[in-house]
Amino acid sequence: MRYILPAVALGFVAYGLSIFTYIRAQKTLGAAKTSAYYAVAPFIGAFLSFILLHESLTIAYLIALAVMIVGTAFIVSDTIGRTVS
Repeated sequence: MRYILPAVALGFVAYGLSIFTYIRAQKTLGAAKTSAYYAVAPFIGAFLSFILLHESLTIAYLIALAVMIVGTAFIVSDTIGRTVS
């Protein structure tokens, strides 16, 4: 029983608020801009892991970072191309 309440609270914050803010962002910003902003989220998470968790910089991380940058560039360029047209 002592794990149920923290698990429910974690689920509410991690899943419930995430869905709420995503739907609200789509309503306010539109689907294309919301997708472009969400593409940047992994970079923020990685940056925070260095600051808060003192993660080390490894070769695997640098390769993953390069792949994330390429993927984000594709998403952002596609989003900009669709909103300009």
